[in-house]
Amino acid sequence: MTTKLISAFIVIAFALFMSGPVSAAELKLGYANLQKALNECDAGKKAKDDIKEQAEKLEGELNKEQESLKKLKEELDKKGSVWNKETRDSKEKEFKARTAEFQKKFMEYGEQLNKKKQETESRIIADLRDIVEEIAKKKGMTFVFERSVGGILYAPKELDLTDEVIKTHNSRKKK
Repeated sequence: MTTKLISAFIVIAFALFMSGPVSAAELKLGYANLQKALNECDAGKKAKDDIKEQAEKLEGELNKEQESLKKLKEELDKKGSVWNKETRDSKEKEFKARTAEFQKKFMEYGEQLNKKKQETESRIIADLRDIVEEIAKKKGMTFVFERSVGGILYAPKELDLTDEVIKTHNSRKKK
C-alpha cells in the first residue's frame, strides 16, 4: 500500500474512534480528481493556451537569434582563414559572447514559463479546492479524497465530485 493510502485509512479510523459510536450511514465519502478539473475547466484551458502562446513567442525570438548565430559561425568558418588575426579573434569573441547570451536566454525563458505555469496552476487548484470544500459541506460529506494522486484505486462513480467542481468553477469565472 502507498503511504498516502495508509495515511487516509489512519485518518478515517481515527475519526471513527474519536467520534464515538458511529454508524456507517453517517460516514459520507467523496473524491475529486483535481488534475482532471484543472485540465478541463475553462480557466485551466485558457492558462494552457496562454502558456503555449507565450512559449511560441519566446521560441520565435530564440530561433531568430539561433539563425543569426548560425550565420556568424558559417562566416567564421568560411572567411576566418583569410581574416587577419585581430578580425578573426574579434569575431570569435563575439560568437562566444552571443552564444553564452543565447544559452542564458534559453534557460531564463524556460524558468519564466515554468514559474508562470506553476503560479497559474496553483491559483486555479486553490480555487478548485475551495469549491470541493463548499460542495462537500453542502452535501454533508465527512471526507473528500484526491483521486489524481493515485491513493484511490477504486471508488463508485457516484462519489466523484470532479464534474460538479468543473461546472461550478466555470460558472463562477463567467460572472
